Amino acid sequence: MHLNNELLTHSEPPSSFPSPLIKPANGFSKSLRILKPKDFQHVFSNAEKFGNRNWTFIVRPNQKPYPRLGLAIAKKQLSHAVWRNRVKRLAREAFRLHKKELSGYDIVVLGRKGMQEIDNKTLHNSFLHLVRKIKKSDLKDRV
Repeated sequence: MHLNNELLTHSEPPSSFPSPLIKPANGFSKSLRILKPKDFQHVFSNAEKFGNRNWTFIVRPNQKPYPRLGLAIAKKQLSHAVWRNRVKRLAREAFRLHKKELSGYDIVVLGRKGMQEIDNKTLHNSFLHLVRKIKKSDLKDRV
């Protein structure tokens, strides 16, 4: 009985709890992902390639106010699942942090051999280098 009274007196008003329907602005919701094979094929057909020594991006404008990310990290490039999962995590996080700069694009990220030996900071900076290249390109204007 004492426990019940304590809970009631110390509870916060319901308005202070976050609503499960409200998503954070920096989230990575399902609408920001390329998941269907049809969508991957759409990006690969008639797309522009951006790359550096660590990443390859296949990019296509999508006529939407938000960007979408697809991950195609091949077992042939990174043979261990741990390596592939790490690269995917890094790509998702970099995309999530910089999605405003990429709005209006569908991007499929491809991995390269030897990525497992490169530290996270270098991979993140390399990802941002390609984000800047995409932003500077006139890819949206050409469509």
